[in-house]
Amino acid sequence: MDFFKKRSVAVGVFVLTVVAFTLIGSHRSLDRACRKAEDAFFDKSLLQTEGCYTCPGEQLDYCVDDANRLLSVIGSDGAWAGAYEALATARRDLADALDERDIPAIGKASQAFAQAVQQVEATKASGAALPDSHDDYDAIIAGLRSALALLDDSAYADHIQAFREDVLGAFPANILRHLTGVHAPETFP
Repeated sequence: MDFFKKRSVAVGVFVLTVVAFTLIGSHRSLDRACRKAEDAFFDKSLLQTEGCYTCPGEQLDYCVDDANRLLSVIGSDGAWAGAYEALATARRDLADALDERDIPAIGKASQAFAQAVQQVEATKASGAALPDSHDDYDAIIAGLRSALALLDDSAYADHIQAFREDVLGAFPANILRHLTGVHAPETFP
């Protein structure tokens, strides 16, 4: 007990306590800031591009909706069976990733989704007859192309890069982030 009554021990305990609470507070603060930056993926009011608000999450939600419509147009029979299955699987995986709000998984799922849409277009180009209205097909494909193009032009990647440079790259956050184990916000391919 006499050990704790020494002044040097008391100062040491005090310093360790201050350091520990500083690291805990820094972790919480930086983690909250990173999650807020990542929220721009799903919150269209956080990103403004050329006068209109858009976000990757919103565009991918449109893709899921359009995929549902496209699946009902192409049908699962005959020449469309492979494209139908690929699109149905990609749509389900994308919807699941969006529900989980896992940005890396969403990135992988959106790439698989774009490939499935290309497979549908290749099936149509090979001469497969559409069971339903050709006009619906063209409108849905145009909507999907537009949504996928907006994903490529999204300001989200620039937003995250600026956040990494301005917030996480500045002193003392650049040191505290590594000491506290805070993960930088996820980028979207």
